[in-house]
Amino acid sequence: MNIGDTRILVVDDDPEILDIVSSTLSICGYHIETCDSSRKSLLMLNRKDFDLVLLDIIMPEMDGIQIASHMKNNLFNQEIIIITGEPDQKKIDACREIGIYNFLFKPFSAQQLEYTVYAALYSKRMRDRLKEQIKDNPKSFRIIGISKWARHLRDQVRTIAKSELPVLITGETGTGKELIAKDIHDHSQRKDKPFLPINCATLGSLAESELFGHVAGAFTGATRTTRGYIGSADGGTLFLDEIGELPLPLQAKLLRFLDSGEYLRVGDSKIRTADVRIISATNRDLLSLCKKGEFREDLYYRITGVKINTLPLREHTEDIPMLVWHFIEKLAEKQGRTFTISGDAIVALKDYDWPGNVRQLKHTIFLLCEQAPDGQIDLPSTLSLLEFSPDSFIEPYQKAKEKAIKDFELKYFSQVLACSKGSLKRALELTSLHKKNFYTKIKALGLSNKQYSPKWNAKNAMMWKYNPAASPKASKIPSAMISH
Repeated sequence: MNIGDTRILVVDDDPEILDIVSSTLSICGYHIETCDSSRKSLLMLNRKDFDLVLLDIIMPEMDGIQIASHMKNNLFNQEIIIITGEPDQKKIDACREIGIYNFLFKPFSAQQLEYTVYAALYSKRMRDRLKEQIKDNPKSFRIIGISKWARHLRDQVRTIAKSELPVLITGETGTGKELIAKDIHDHSQRKDKPFLPINCATLGSLAESELFGHVAGAFTGATRTTRGYIGSADGGTLFLDEIGELPLPLQAKLLRFLDSGEYLRVGDSKIRTADVRIISATNRDLLSLCKKGEFREDLYYRITGVKINTLPLREHTEDIPMLVWHFIEKLAEKQGRTFTISGDAIVALKDYDWPGNVRQLKHTIFLLCEQAPDGQIDLPSTLSLLEFSPDSFIEPYQKAKEKAIKDFELKYFSQVLACSKGSLKRALELTSLHKKNFYTKIKALGLSNKQYSPKWNAKNAMMWKYNPAASPKASKIPSAMISH
C-alpha cells in the first residue's frame, strides 16, 4: 500500500480539527477527504473506497460509534480510528466490542496523529496479507511472514513439494522446521497420505522397532506385530526431527531404505517395501559430526537431496508483528474471546532477542493472553514477562535532548515550508533567518522547499526516503511500518 495511493476520510463536525488533520496528513503524502456531517459520511463511504476512516466520537445526528457500527455491520473493509477527548471507558469498551482498537485522544500532536495513522494502516495491511495468503492457497502456508526470507521460503516449498527428493532442514531450535516439513507435504502429491513426525532423540533402545516395526515375539514384551513408522507412512511423508541423534547402526539401515525402498521388521526375514518421502531436520552441524565419526557421511549426502536453512527470528524481526497477530487470532478463535495488543507492546516484542525463536514467541503470546483477563495486552505486562528493565528504554540526557531538538526543528521547518508553500522568500520572512542558515537547517533535516510547492504531489511524496535524518516518523514508528 503506497502512501500516495492511500485514501483517508476524516469525519468531524469541528472545522479546525478537519483542517489540522487534513493538512498534517496531506504533507505526509496521503490522499485526504473530509466530511463535517455524520450522515454525509455514510454517503461518501458507500460511494467511494477508503483505506482508513478517522471518526470523531461526539457528533450531532449520529456519533462515531454508530457510524463505526454501520461500517462493521455492512462489512466495510476500512480501518477505523476514533478521535475523542477525555477517555470515557464505557465508550472505549463499546468501540472495542465492535472491533475498534485505534484511538486518538485530544489534544494530539502531529507526530501522535502520524504514528496512529501509520500503526492503523500497518495493522490493516498485515491482516489483508494474511487473508491473501489464505485466499491464494487452499492449503494455506504455515510459514507466516512478510520478510524477503519468508517469501523466498514459501517459494522454495512450492518448488520442493513438486519433487520427490529427500529434504534436510537445518537451523536453530524453534525456527519452525516441522511446520516447513508439513507445508512441503501439504503442497505435494502426497498431501492425502500420512505425514508422520518422529523425534529421533526420543526413540531410545527400541529405535529400530519404532522405525521399521517388529513381529510378535521378536523381543521381550513384543506381544503383537507392528508396522513401524516406515510402514505406517507408506505413500506419505516421514519427518525425522533431530536426525543427528539417530544411532549409527540404525543410520546404516535407514540408508539402505533410502537407496532401495526396502526394509526388514525386527525379528522378520521377509523384505518389505514402502514408498515414503523422507524429510529430516537438525539443529546440529551434521558435517562436523561426520568428521567425528558420529554420523555417516554417505547418509548425510543421501538425505540432503534438497537443503533448507532456516533463519533465527532475530534475523527477520519484520515478521514478528504478523506472527503476533496470527498467534493472537488463533488463540482468540480457540477460546472464543477477543484479544488486542498495543503498538508499543509489539515494538518491545520486536526488540527482544528471542533465543527460542518462533516457538518462544508463540508461547509468550499465549502467556500474555492468559494473563490479560480483559483481553488487553499492554507494554508493562509485556516488559514484565520478557523481564525487560523499564529504565532500559530511557536514553541518556544528552541524546534525548538532541533528539527532542531535532524533532522540534523538523516539525517547525515542515510547518514553515507548508505555510510558505515552498516560497523561499516567504519562509525567510516567517523565520527571520538568513538564507544560508535556513538552507543549512532544512538540508540537515532532509527537507526541501520544492517538496512543498503547489506542483508537489503525492507521487513525488513517495520519492521521499524515510530515514532517521529525514523523517519525523522515524523515531516514533517501528521500522517494519516504513520498510514495506
